[in-house]
Amino acid sequence: MRSATMRIEKKRIWLAVLTITTLLLYIGSFEWLLRSWLTMDAYSHGFLIPFVSGFLVWQKRNLLREASSRRSPLLFIGAVLLYLAGQFTGAVFIATLSLIPFLLGLILLFKGYEAARGLAFPISFLIFAIPLPAVDLVTLTLQSVSTILATAISHLAGVESSFEGCQILLDGTIFEIAPACSGFNSIISLYTIVALLSYLIPDPLMDKVILFAATLPIAIFTNGLRIGITLIVASQYGVETGMKYFHGWGGLTFYIIALLSIFALLGCIRWTRKISTEQ
Repeated sequence: MRSATMRIEKKRIWLAVLTITTLLLYIGSFEWLLRSWLTMDAYSHGFLIPFVSGFLVWQKRNLLREASSRRSPLLFIGAVLLYLAGQFTGAVFIATLSLIPFLLGLILLFKGYEAARGLAFPISFLIFAIPLPAVDLVTLTLQSVSTILATAISHLAGVESSFEGCQILLDGTIFEIAPACSGFNSIISLYTIVALLSYLIPDPLMDKVILFAATLPIAIFTNGLRIGITLIVASQYGVETGMKYFHGWGGLTFYIIALLSIFALLGCIRWTRKISTEQ
């Protein structure tokens, strides 16, 4: 009895030491994440990610109760090296990203391969809370794509418009496709949902890969469609109507359309697989 109590106390001490060490190492990263979540619309969901990740870990907490003989320090060492590289080069993204292999490395080191493998996704899900580097470059590219796509859609509806850079000229009015209209926010949010969905559903890996790959074009197309229809409405009913009414609520509407399209694609994939297995 005394031996069991001592083991429990020892585990608690180790847990406290590791928790404090992690907090001290990554306090700069946590501050950066907090600022990013508060100031970047695309990552405003970042506050929720640690709770979702923690819940997924809690669901598999049995994996942490017993240690396996298949343990290794390699992942932990690699994470520390990645952290140091980020610190020395001033790359806060790299330093913050190292938290994921750092946590998995601790699990692999103390609990073994089975626990690390089982908790790989719950821990890796934290990546959706970490802002990507070169966001401005990605956003600019998406702005250009959205501009071209929206102009093409307006042409299909018989609306005369032209574009230059990230600006669309319609009836003497210039529409600026701002970074907020690039669709980047929707892409990050949709990928977060699709990743969680892929983890929860029992479908084959290839089906999940198809779903994940299709998310980007779906998000880009629905965003271009939103802007294109805004141009059409503005052409028919006036710029003020298009911008004040349709453009305002159109973002949420087309986000829901994109999400429903992803679920519809999942249904089609399942139906196709079912048909192929029955033949």
